[in-house]
Amino acid sequence: MRKDPAAINPAFFPGMLVLSRALSAARPSLISLLIVSGAQLSGGVVHPISFCNVLFIGNFCAALAVGFWFGFGRILREVCRLPPQVVLGLLLNGCLATLLSTLIFLGLRETTVTNAVLLGRLGPVLFALAGAQVLGKKIRRLEWVGFALIAVGVVAIALHTSQFQIGRGDLLILLSTVVFSASALTNQLMVAKKAPLQVVVFSRNFVSSVIFLAIAWRLFGPMHFADAFSGQLWMVMAVYALVVIVAAQFLWYGAVNHLDSQTVGKLTVLSPIFGVGYAFLLRGERPSSIQGVTLVLIILGVAIASFGRARRPASQQDARLEVMTQTTDSVASVP
Repeated sequence: MRKDPAAINPAFFPGMLVLSRALSAARPSLISLLIVSGAQLSGGVVHPISFCNVLFIGNFCAALAVGFWFGFGRILREVCRLPPQVVLGLLLNGCLATLLSTLIFLGLRETTVTNAVLLGRLGPVLFALAGAQVLGKKIRRLEWVGFALIAVGVVAIALHTSQFQIGRGDLLILLSTVVFSASALTNQLMVAKKAPLQVVVFSRNFVSSVIFLAIAWRLFGPMHFADAFSGQLWMVMAVYALVVIVAAQFLWYGAVNHLDSQTVGKLTVLSPIFGVGYAFLLRGERPSSIQGVTLVLIILGVAIASFGRARRPASQQDARLEVMTQTTDSVASVP
């Protein structure tokens, strides 16, 4: 029998949220590690890892975990009760998640993980600005200050590392932030408050995995995924899918419903720190001086923006929005 999250000691919720950010922030570094070390881990297979097989396996395992946890029959019944426009919104979000994953995976082939983590923080800023225009959400003065600091940091890192010419990898990561914003906005307009959280999480991961499977099947044939489980690579893939994706999602929405938005904002300041730390530990990327300055600016920006929000409980809608837009494809592990 599953334990009701409400029965968990409230003192554990902040720790659960921090742990979810720590797990989620490992994604870009692990993806980069898989790209670089796939041949060695697989026992000599030349190209064991491509964007479609690593993302298919990750998303499919996440969908299976949600299905087994909540029950596939229950999820299917809830989907059948949804209005057609909500189902369309779920499908559209799954497609946007696929595009988001693809852009970030391809970007990580041509830029550093540290750059990707820092540049990815632009996504929530774009969503906040879009939400202000489309959803009529008011942006407070301190939030403007925080967003400005984040934007300055992103622009500085994008231009400095390529000598004032944005590289292809950085450009793909920046494009992914636009897709991130579109996905979050689509969720708010078509899905939020209309679909149960488990349906949102399951459909997002399932739709993405089906699209990645179709791409791989079409381009490489049905045996393409066999290479992803060659040698010791299967162990890394298992940890990546089951711990980094699934555990991070469950920890996040298990905690966020019980914390106010300011607490969530303060704790998610740790996300870029975790991301840069993993880049150093797993990929040996020592932050440059400009990357260090950018990291400080982003941390200050996130902290100031979170203090600018009204203090209120973080509702299930907030949890749904985060899980919709964070996944293998959320480079910066953003809230």
